[in-house]
Formats: sequence, structure tokens, C-alpha cells
Amino acid sequence: MEGNKIIHKDPFLGEIELTKVGETSMDMVGESIVKTIYIDGFGGYYISTWTTTGGDPVPLQFLSEDLVDKLVEIHIKLK
Repeated sequence: MEGNKIIHKDPFLGEIELTKVGETSMDMVGESIVKTIYIDGFGGYYISTWTTTGGDPVPLQFLSEDLVDKLVEIHIKLK
């Protein structure tokens, strides 16, 4: 899987290499919110969020592969 790579320093696991796999953005009145999705070598997903208005950095959000699979399953059932 190719993509931009970053190193995330986890307080429990140490340094983890993350690969960018996607990005979403929303534009609202004078502000843009960008969410970048990364994956680690163990199947875990990390979401980085930033806005054009600045503010405090938002820590990476972690989603396990099992949770992502369950969300996809629910999403498909609801359609």
C-alpha cells in the first residue's frame, strides 16, 4: 500500500509508522475541516483532524480493525 507515511509516537507502543490511505474535507461558513485517515501495520486506523481556523491540535483518534469492519457491516445493512 503506497501513500504518505508519518511516524506517530504512542505513549504505550512507542513509534508507529502510519500510511495515509484517504482524506475527507468539509467546508462550512469560512472554515474547512480536514480528516486524514492513516493505517498502521497491524490493521488499526488513525484519524487526524485539523481546521483552517487553527486552535489546539486534536490527538489522533484510533479505531481498531474490528470496529471498522463492524461499522461497514452496519452501514451496508442500513442501505
